[in-house]
Amino acid sequence: MFLLPDFDYTQLPIIISLIAILGGLTFRGIWLWIALTFAVLFLYITDKDSIITLVIYALTASLMIFGFVNIKRGLAQTKEDITKGDFTFVVDSNNLLGLVDWDLNRFASFIQELEQDGLRTHLFFDYSIRRTLKENDLMLPNETVPTAICRVLGRDRYDLTVSKKGYTADPLIIRYADRNNLTILSNDKFDKQGEDKFILKAAQRLKAQGLVRRVGLVDDRLTIM
Repeated sequence: MFLLPDFDYTQLPIIISLIAILGGLTFRGIWLWIALTFAVLFLYITDKDSIITLVIYALTASLMIFGFVNIKRGLAQTKEDITKGDFTFVVDSNNLLGLVDWDLNRFASFIQELEQDGLRTHLFFDYSIRRTLKENDLMLPNETVPTAICRVLGRDRYDLTVSKKGYTADPLIIRYADRNNLTILSNDKFDKQGEDKFILKAAQRLKAQGLVRRVGLVDDRLTIM
């Protein structure tokens, strides 16, 4: 006949306390504090000598859970970084177009070279780009400026921003790059006291981190300097 070993009832108080803490860890928040308080008071009344053992168990479990959560968070962050990419450039498009005499083909070649190298881009345009599109007969009837640019450059609408009519894109560029810690490609220093007065501090932060990269012409081609 198979006999079960005798249960050691002296361990019952600490088992009950550990179950209570496990329940608190499950529900978290205030329930965890209630469970810890109950466990300590329960042992204090029933088995004071087991309080130290409970603290050791609880500390070990907390360290294991904390380590697991951080490992899981690290893996999730790695996956997110792979998805989003670490090298998204914020492109001051009107500024760069000015360097190539408003030649959209030369500008598009520069962007294509970046993206072929796995470097993502988000293009920012002043609304005044509409004039260039109109002069080159690149706008269809009733077509908006963003839609025309997306069609001409083969862009996704989510990778492109156009300022409102009468405004420049500079504030949008600086705030977007500053908020997301991204690198700006431009030949603009963003330091004009009048025009840039509302973005000077953000621009200075970006420049201090090396996040404003100058683009110039090398062999008549747009090149990051």
